[in-house]
Amino acid sequence: MIISKCRRLLSLVFLLSLLVFPAQARLNELGINPFATEAGGRPLGMAGAVVALTDDPNGALYNPAALAWAKGIAITNLDIDRITVAGAYPTGLGSSFGLAVVNTSIENLVYQGSLRTSKSSLVVVSYGTKLFFFPAYEKNQALQRIGLGVSVKTLLSETFRGTGINDRSANGWTVDLGGIYKANDWLSVGLALQNVLPEKTFGGGSILWDDSLAEPITAYHKLGFSAKVIGPLGSLNYSDTRQLVLGGELDFASANPTLLRIGGEYTVNKHFFMQAGLMEQWRPGGLSFTPTWGFGLRSEEWAFTISGNREPIKDEGQVLLSGMYFPKEWVVFKKLDLDRPSVFLETAIEQLSLEDNFVTYDETLEVTGKVKPGVDVYVNNYLASKGKDNSFRVLVPLNLGKNLVIVEARNEQEKVSWTYKVLRKARISVEEETELKKKLERTISLQEQEALRKKEAELKKRRSKVEELVTIGVINVDEGKGEFRLEATITRGELATWLVKSSDLPLPEVTKDVCVDIKRSNPLAAYYKAAIDWNLMPLYSDGTFRPDTPVTKEESERLFKVLGVKK
Repeated sequence: MIISKCRRLLSLVFLLSLLVFPAQARLNELGINPFATEAGGRPLGMAGAVVALTDDPNGALYNPAALAWAKGIAITNLDIDRITVAGAYPTGLGSSFGLAVVNTSIENLVYQGSLRTSKSSLVVVSYGTKLFFFPAYEKNQALQRIGLGVSVKTLLSETFRGTGINDRSANGWTVDLGGIYKANDWLSVGLALQNVLPEKTFGGGSILWDDSLAEPITAYHKLGFSAKVIGPLGSLNYSDTRQLVLGGELDFASANPTLLRIGGEYTVNKHFFMQAGLMEQWRPGGLSFTPTWGFGLRSEEWAFTISGNREPIKDEGQVLLSGMYFPKEWVVFKKLDLDRPSVFLETAIEQLSLEDNFVTYDETLEVTGKVKPGVDVYVNNYLASKGKDNSFRVLVPLNLGKNLVIVEARNEQEKVSWTYKVLRKARISVEEETELKKKLERTISLQEQEALRKKEAELKKRRSKVEELVTIGVINVDEGKGEFRLEATITRGELATWLVKSSDLPLPEVTKDVCVDIKRSNPLAAYYKAAIDWNLMPLYSDGTFRPDTPVTKEESERLFKVLGVKK
């Protein structure tokens, strides 16, 4: 009797297993995962290798940690039944909330001898933040580059319809976890753990059908990188003239083989971008490599993308249209203070050695200071090296004359800048000063020393004026010719050149010889012609200009009258 009961029990278990198996494999057997959230024209144009990408509102669908840097709204459309809407709303404190709705539909699926249709609607609520959001990590430079995120994915509805069978519906929920480490301004590493909630945990972790049967959710672990190999470091997304971003990714799943994905995006002229990649996909029957492509247009607040890839379940090509909107008022990090920093400032830059209208003779300018944790400083696009105490130092090369020194404080996707004017003056050595110093060394009388000191002060003023003229290019001083002499005679050619340069007169076109003694080929012919045409220095009666002849007292007095200058 006991054996008979056992036989009946085994028969019942076997019969139940036959009934349960088809239900448990409704989606898994076809390779369908309604909790898969790969969407967005830009990410799919890059073969989905975006687990470490941080500047796309679709980022939370691949790695919720991307929300620590992302903002905006994205809409991706395949057809009326396949639309994805994703948004990343920043708090301004290095974190963002994400919300996405993913609608999918796959028709004409062959299952158990008949055609079926699978439709699903998935809602994803996410949150991503940088670690320095927590006070304990505020001053740790390494931890400030780490972002963590979590997504809760709820399957509002999954319907499985077909001819000759009862329609089935299901729901469920699960969780994604993610992390991103921005090693530096050009390299990021990302890790995403998708669908990691264990089965039947708090009623989630599995797909629950209306006939009380459950189906496991395939979990994925994604590890990848994102690297900017062309373009200024630390730049905002799409903000530079030319840049190339590459991404790579490995997808691990217990039920499927490991998948490889490689993609990239090339941005041209700030507004045009192209994507390409190679996506390895799993579908019932084996693996396949699918090339992906995409291109689009971007303005300051809008972006539009068209991309193509291959849908693995039915092995059909598909083209996606995607639009993104980046509201200006949404900032991932609160705006830094826009006031110009002073010697001590309670803003992003706490100390700065630079001041406006700075004058120097040096070929390089050393800029030093101190910033708050999490802030990078660029001086004329040179990244300033920072110490453990957040002090920085950078050497900036200077050109002769006026220089603009731009100091930028960057905090991930936000930056502010201040502009300083720096004048690099030409340094000249004056013969009269050298002679005067020798006289001072030999002079004993206090009266003579006092007279020489007054003359020395006067020479310094005159030298300073000459340095200004040399700095702006009015006077050319040949370093190889020794010291400059203030009392030296000036030739007519030198004076004509200085007058035209200092007056900023337009240089005329020289199509023939200027006069008898100035050929068209003379490198200064245009300056001489301008001085003659403007009646600053007329020709002599014999038609010559005589550029090498010293300027006479009469000529200088006439010139003062023409220019309205008192002697």
